[in-house]
Amino acid sequence: MKAAVIHEFGSPDVLRIEDASAPRPAADEVLVRVHAIRVGGLLDVGTRAGRNPFARLTFPHILGADFAGEVVEVGDAVTSVKPGDRVAVTPFVACGRCPACLAGRDYGCPSAQLVGVHRQGSYAEMVSVPEKVVRRIPPGLSYEQGAAMALSGPVAFTQFSVVGLKAGDWVLVTAAASGLGLVTALVAKALGARVIATSRKDWKREMLRERGFEAVLDTDDDAFGNQVGELTGGQGVAIAVDNTSSATMFPEVQGALARLGVIVTSGAQVAEPVPVDLRSLYLKSQSVIGIRTHTQAALDGFWRLAGNGMETLVDKTFPLEQVGDAHRYVEAEKNFGRVLLTID
Repeated sequence: MKAAVIHEFGSPDVLRIEDASAPRPAADEVLVRVHAIRVGGLLDVGTRAGRNPFARLTFPHILGADFAGEVVEVGDAVTSVKPGDRVAVTPFVACGRCPACLAGRDYGCPSAQLVGVHRQGSYAEMVSVPEKVVRRIPPGLSYEQGAAMALSGPVAFTQFSVVGLKAGDWVLVTAAASGLGLVTALVAKALGARVIATSRKDWKREMLRERGFEAVLDTDDDAFGNQVGELTGGQGVAIAVDNTSSATMFPEVQGALARLGVIVTSGAQVAEPVPVDLRSLYLKSQSVIGIRTHTQAALDGFWRLAGNGMETLVDKTFPLEQVGDAHRYVEAEKNFGRVLLTID
């Protein structure tokens, strides 16, 4: 089969299209013919460049995390899907045996693996994955839409499930024009929240305004705190989703939080300590929660939500043969919405 392979860390030039052996599914696995793959900033671009703190690769390696495709073959123990099904695949493979997994909190699994990082990935015509990370794509959604939401949708759904989002809650989403941020904001909106989306770039704020959020703000604006206060009647937001968690932005986010409010973060790609106002946290009974990824229940819940009609945005697609160009495009931060690789 055709695959995009790396033999070393480096620039996009290290990605090579090569022939690779097609996998065979184990008893609990599903063999999928790949149609669309999300190009992620950390799991794909960061891993290729050697910047992913979770990556422990054995070369040669096939990148590619979340994706969508058609089921070709299933193992003897698989019951939830069959050949011919259109499916979306999340890369997070929890062990299923640890206390976190047994409690239904898979995102806390200490020995979880990631497709495309700890095991061979989806930059290939075929990939075999455990049944538990596979879900049917609802009718009316394309392979491209399925791939665009396969990981970030369930992560966002988990975030809001854990913090107890209620319809009508004010939710602040920082970096809402990023891949994860945009899906997070759209999931919050679909769940009935009043969403305040932020971006530091003018052109991205314009794009966000077209999505119908309650407000679109710039966290660099000196009036940011006052603007949040005016929107929320002086109360602040019930939930703030801050997936970047930078030292400069975090105080602004905490300052926008209501009493009993919660800051939730997934990703925290800025690897620097952030200042937390512990006195405010105590006096206002606020919380900060990290959500590493998603739960099995959230996979089911998210795809039910998506099946009811939820907007998603695909910015640009590249054929697998142009994988290097796709990585350069993501690195240049030119996208609004997801960037995908496609395989005919």
